[in-house]
Amino acid sequence: MRKLDPARHDQKRQEILSAARRCFERSGLKGASIAHICKEAGISPGHLYHYFKSKDAIVATLSEAWLDNISRRFEQLPIEEGGVVASLVEEISQLVPSGPNARSQLVFEMLAESTRNAGMAKLVQAHSRRLRSILANVLRQGQQRGAIDPALDPETTATIMIAMIDGLKALPLRDPEADRRAVADMLQQTLAAMLKRDRAEKTGEISGRRR
Repeated sequence: MRKLDPARHDQKRQEILSAARRCFERSGLKGASIAHICKEAGISPGHLYHYFKSKDAIVATLSEAWLDNISRRFEQLPIEEGGVVASLVEEISQLVPSGPNARSQLVFEMLAESTRNAGMAKLVQAHSRRLRSILANVLRQGQQRGAIDPALDPETTATIMIAMIDGLKALPLRDPEADRRAVADMLQQTLAAMLKRDRAEKTGEISGRRR
């Protein structure tokens, strides 16, 4: 029996994932079939199924890889008090595409597919839970360092942040002529104002004056 070479196996998986990513960006989730992915990767369907059992499995692996990268980036945020909010806001802005990009449309294709595909629904929900957990953990660390408003609930705030990001991703579909850079800049300002500790202090001062 032929012995499996882990390095070569992983290399082939990465080649298939790269081919699938190109197909998804070019044709969308629904338009990119297994046959298209195999042609792009230069392999047969039988060969592909040796590495991934379905197209959903490929999408799940790409999703996990993206989240792993996001997690690593957030783990590297500076620990000094003054840089937490600025660094977090900058990292959040990196999740928003700055120009025409099929990857943002892919998100909405996954959401649409999840309404009729139970497996995709589980994938989307798991992706959302992990992204929320990543953001909430960073928010907690910022609160511990005294840089982020301690009154904010990390889980709820992370959910709002994801909703804001998804809203900006939907902008080119809603309004192709909108200035996404200007909207993204305003998103950064809004996030910074929402997270900063001095917001809570100022709110407390205003409330105190009203008593």
